[in-house]
Amino acid sequence: MNRSSITRFALAALLAAGATPLSALRTTQAQSIGQPFTTRIYIQNPNSSAATGIVNFYDEITGNPQSVNVPFNLNANGSTEILIGSLTGLGSPWKGSAVVSADQPVVASSVQVPPTGYGHIMANAFTSADSTSSLFLTTFLGAGNPTNSVSLFAVQNTESVPINIRARFINISGIEVASPTLTLPAFASKFFDGNNASSIGGGYTNPFNGSVVVTATKVSDGTPALIVGVAEERRTDTGGLFSSQAYGFEAIPQSAGSTTVYMPTALCNFGGATTYFAAQNLSFNTPTVVTVTYAAGSGTTPSPAVNTIQPLAKWSFNPCQTNGNQSYSGAAVIQSSAAPVAAIGKAREEVGTNPRYQTAYLAQATSTSRLAIPFVRWSPANDQGFRSFIAIQNIGPSPIPAGQLTVKYYAPSGGAPVNTCTSAVNMPAGAKLNSNVAAAFAGGTNFNCSTTQPANGASYTFSGSAVVEGPPGSSIIAVIRYRPDNAAVQVHTEDMNAIPLP
Repeated sequence: MNRSSITRFALAALLAAGATPLSALRTTQAQSIGQPFTTRIYIQNPNSSAATGIVNFYDEITGNPQSVNVPFNLNANGSTEILIGSLTGLGSPWKGSAVVSADQPVVASSVQVPPTGYGHIMANAFTSADSTSSLFLTTFLGAGNPTNSVSLFAVQNTESVPINIRARFINISGIEVASPTLTLPAFASKFFDGNNASSIGGGYTNPFNGSVVVTATKVSDGTPALIVGVAEERRTDTGGLFSSQAYGFEAIPQSAGSTTVYMPTALCNFGGATTYFAAQNLSFNTPTVVTVTYAAGSGTTPSPAVNTIQPLAKWSFNPCQTNGNQSYSGAAVIQSSAAPVAAIGKAREEVGTNPRYQTAYLAQATSTSRLAIPFVRWSPANDQGFRSFIAIQNIGPSPIPAGQLTVKYYAPSGGAPVNTCTSAVNMPAGAKLNSNVAAAFAGGTNFNCSTTQPANGASYTFSGSAVVEGPPGSSIIAVIRYRPDNAAVQVHTEDMNAIPLP
């Protein structure tokens, strides 16, 4: 079978060349803070013909292949969910990575779920095009930093041969403070735990607040080797809802950096939430001046922000710093003068002085006119289930006229969409529009939908996948927020980027 998987996944999926890798998968693997997580994998076939494939699992560090493997068959536009905690023979606890392969280009994402009362961690799978010999993690937090959050960073070898990796930990001043090196067998992964300095080595000490760059070479001849990576952050303090935060995001291949990157959502005190950004300079030797501008949206648009970032270092900022803490909901553009940059966004809702939920997503430099979303969901009001909220940004040079942006929702069985939503308003260059499954089935302001009411009223639930599509030649990106309707359990909220399709 000619398997090619076009999955872009992180911290739940990593890819091997020609397939879709899932890295940092877990059944009930307890972390150093004592909270066990179990991974669910979502695979989507965004094609007009059926797809057949398999998921293979690999142990952490050793890279030993598991005897457990999961075949799947997806109808056109179909999707599936794999609960790895229920796979007999994988073991519990278990920690490692996986590769998704199929005879059609598929996409995948994962969510790591705790037993109770803790944030869900979501990330996308990678394709072979995402593999890189220089991998950048925009932010890494060690124990003892003022945020009370710590990072767990997983790096996966996507080569079929052993490789050597070097992880350089860079503080916010651009100074390298640690540089551990190690060898990874084929397809194996390494977890760098910010809560356990000895697990990192190479002179690393806590507290730490900065960024990471990982480089890789083949053991056999020293030539560049390919890796991917994902990270999660979780709180280490105790007491209150804010102690239950956990969220994930992907590391950036050097090819994904750019002198201009786009953030589909930027908030200041909007609905109780603010977005906090970190931009990283991807150059090994050139400082760069970074300028952030914000698109007009709801509320008071922030003024531009400017800062110089040293090589490999990060700069942290948020929209409230330049708009007087006034309410704002829009999008952002991050531009660099002399070097490529990457950026991550974290949306945090606060209750009093304590964050209620915090999520993570990536800025993007380029995209296509078509995006895949492997998992969307709408649950009835007040049932503590998830609802999906989609923020779509036009990063192309031209406006997208009303009626030319669509969101199509598909049931897991695939086939025709169960609902098609078409933009009702013009979308200027740089601007964003919001769509969500609840509004899609009940009608909305930004989109007109083919199904305006659930088939059986308020008890209707939806779980499946979606495809967002603009006119030919357009360029769009999207962030999906998964949030429980019940405010009491919104600590589970998490974000994920939509996946560009050819």
